[in-house]
Amino acid sequence: MSSAVVVQLGVDCVAAASLYALIALAVSLAYSGSGTYHLAIGQVGIAGGLVAAAALQAGWPVWIAVAAGLAVGAALSAALERGLVAPASGRPVLVAVLLIAAAVVIRELLQGLFPRSAYSFPSTAGTLRVLGGLVHVADLVTVAVVVAVAAAGAVVLRSTTVGAALRVTATAPGAAERIGVDTGRVRAASFAAGGALAVAAILLGVGRFPLAASGGVVLALRGIAAAAAGGMRSPGRVVTAAVVIAAAQVVGGFYLGGGGEALSDVVAVLLIAAWWRR
Repeated sequence: MSSAVVVQLGVDCVAAASLYALIALAVSLAYSGSGTYHLAIGQVGIAGGLVAAAALQAGWPVWIAVAAGLAVGAALSAALERGLVAPASGRPVLVAVLLIAAAVVIRELLQGLFPRSAYSFPSTAGTLRVLGGLVHVADLVTVAVVVAVAAAGAVVLRSTTVGAALRVTATAPGAAERIGVDTGRVRAASFAAGGALAVAAILLGVGRFPLAASGGVVLALRGIAAAAAGGMRSPGRVVTAAVVIAAAQVVGGFYLGGGGEALSDVVAVLLIAAWWRR
């Protein structure tokens, strides 16, 4: 295998892993504040991404379109927490069913509002040659965003009062309320932040995955698997699990063609199963 191919596979792997890691960090953030797995995260991200694409098509500047998409993702995610998760608190199976049902409903609504097979959104242009391999600037931007988010998330969760409020709300909500923590606000905020991160992942990944109403399923599966394998509250382990899933996709795709996608999904399911059995 030539150095150019190795570089190309390596960059593709890291870029794909970054997208899965961003979804995983969104799931982890929601879990850190609520103790709930955000199973609707894929469709929340797609909703924000499609709104951003529609805003851009309507003539809005890119930065305003991105801000609108992030706001929609945050608001929709917070609404799911307030409307479905909070009323079913203490009943995890019911919460899971409600979030899956919500994801289906959101997908159906989006398919009615955005019927095209894919919508366009600009990504960072440009390529670089590294050891004979072609590196897309958009991939470097994606990696940089994820590294920044993971580092910031680790600092917030471990070293700030906000992180302490997230942890105590998830593990002991009664004790959190007795010490003055507004647990409802913490849970809604953690879901909102997770929704915004999911939209960011969707927009960063427009060159790799179609921006379509049904496009959130695969990203959600792989992101949730990475979050589960990483123990939900460890950004570093979440990113490592995302790399494993992406490596299965990229290397499998190199040797098996389209079979790489199926292989990465199998790895994602196995990671979820391994975490569940611990």
